[in-house]
Parts: sequence; structure tokens; C-alpha cells
Amino acid sequence: MQQWYNRVITGEAVGVLAALLRAVLRVVSVIYARVVEWRNIAYDRGWKQVTRLPVPVISVGNITTGGTGKTPTVIMIARCLSEAGLKPAILTRGYGAAKGRRSDEVMVMEQECPSVPVVINPDRIAGGQEAIARHQANVLILDDGFQHRRLGRDLDIVLLDATSPLGVPGMFPRGTWREGPASLVRAHHIILTRCEQVSGELTDLAAGLLTQWVNPRRIYKQVTEVLGVFDQNGNPVEVADQNVLAFAGIANPDGFVRTLSDLGLHVSAGCWFDDHHHYAPELDFPEMLKLTADRRPAAWVTTSKDWVKLRAFTPPVPLWHVRIAARITGVAGELWRQSLADLADKK
Repeated sequence: MQQWYNRVITGEAVGVLAALLRAVLRVVSVIYARVVEWRNIAYDRGWKQVTRLPVPVISVGNITTGGTGKTPTVIMIARCLSEAGLKPAILTRGYGAAKGRRSDEVMVMEQECPSVPVVINPDRIAGGQEAIARHQANVLILDDGFQHRRLGRDLDIVLLDATSPLGVPGMFPRGTWREGPASLVRAHHIILTRCEQVSGELTDLAAGLLTQWVNPRRIYKQVTEVLGVFDQNGNPVEVADQNVLAFAGIANPDGFVRTLSDLGLHVSAGCWFDDHHHYAPELDFPEMLKLTADRRPAAWVTTSKDWVKLRAFTPPVPLWHVRIAARITGVAGELWRQSLADLADKK
């Protein structure tokens, strides 16, 4: 469904039905744009109250729908703050979780930052108060917080995917904008994520475009590094020249396949699900089982955020997962780390 919707809004889907749907989405997007505009005006003019907490708040968000690498970036920030001797906590709504369960992002954060508490609460203010009182946090990381203006923040970080910095032009649902690009003036920092997937020239071009909203010294380039492929027990796996089947519930399957190819894996087939897919192995994997019998792969391979939901599942071949980490490139990396530590020390 998600892939078909993307084809509709990009214009790849043709025909009467697709054209009619685009017309309907355009009308809805106009209404949505007005709601967003008036809400921002209310906060800008002080008509809506902003609540501030007694510790620094760092917001990580975006202006587009879809994945921009928020989870690896939140993990990167949490690690930087912990290494600086601070006690961070992550505030999240837990979006995308099945009833009675934690979301895949939450499980990945807990796995990668076991010493950092993750507080799940749709009320971010209450979540922040809990993190301070219960976990003695002295700095808070607000996950997906750019549009959540009710909780005051000391640093607003906006992520843009370098492979498509402004997504599909147009307000949601006709395009992928949660807010128009002019809202970037509220950002203190912009991070271009996944810079390893595009040329340096294109990254520089995107950074130059963004300077109309943000000081160029506040625009950072981030790469996603692959830490390796790991088995069900968390042990690294030697993957060179292995034939595998891939699956994942992500917005960009092609990028995942490229990553596996770069690691030396040969992906003979893949099965793709919508983002935040809730797995029911007996329903989801008949095709994978058939392909396994026909092609005899060395393993099934997926992402960390899919694997954390399937740790109790045992396929007929080993289940591997790819672990990644985000990193700010160049000398800006040290400046970035210092800016986070300085911010927390000021309050």
C-alpha cells in the first residue's frame, strides 16, 4: 500500500484512478496546510503556551514524512551525551507499536543504548517529568519533536535525507511535507543524513540550498556506517560471497539491497513490507519459505529494527541482521559533539 501511494504522489502511477486520487489528496493537503500554518502562528505569537522543563531539551525531527534516519541519529546523540558524562533520557511517543508492545524504534534504542532510559508517553511533558524524577536525567532527547511545539526545547535539530532533501514537493497527503521548507528557519541545526548514498557534489548543492534558512555553519553532513552483519546471538558473521534472501519493513528497500551488496552478499530475492510492519511469521513468510526451498540461501537477512521484533522467530536457515551507526563527517564531528556538551552545561 505504501509503495503504491508513493507512486501516486510522485506521478509514477497513471490512469483515471490515480489522477482522481491526486485531485482528492490535493484538496486535503490544502486543508492540512492551513491547520499547520495557523498552529505555528499560534505558537510564534504566544497564543499557545510552551512548557519548559528544568533540564535542556534536544529535539530531533524532520519536515517530511517517511524515514530520514531519526533513530540512528537519536542513538548517536544519546551516546555523545553519555560519553560527555551526562545522563540523557529519550522521550518518544512509541509510534508504530502494536497494542501492548513497544515500537521497533524503541527496541533498537534500548538495544544500542542500554544505559539510556527510553520513556514512552504521548504526553511529552509528562514523559520529560518522569525522566527527570525517576531516572535523574539531566538532558532530554525528544524523538520526532520538530512539530511538537508544546514542549520547549533548547536545540531544534532537523534531519533531511540527502538522497531526497525535500521529499516529494507538496504538503501531506499530496506530497511528503509535514511542514513547508520555510519552517526550517526554526531549526538550530540541520543534518543531511545518508550522505554516503549520494555524490559530494550533490550533498554540497543540497547544503547550499538550505543556507537560505539556516546558517551554513549549522548544517552538518552525516553518514550511516554499517557496523556489520550479526546472527541471532549478536555475534558477527562472515558474509563474503554468501547467497541470501532479504526482507524488511522499510521505506527504501533498494537502499537496503545496495547495502547488502556492498557488504559482499548476493541477494537472490527479497520480500518487502510497509514501514513499522507488525510481523505474523505464519502469514508473512510463505513466499520466503518457498524461495528458501528453491534457492537454498545461507541465511535470511533483515534490518535491526525488523530483527528486534523477530528475535523469538526461528526460520529454516539462520536469521541475520545488519547493524548501523550514524556519524557526523569531517572536523564538524568534533564541533558537533562539543556543541551538545556545551548546551547541557549551560543550564
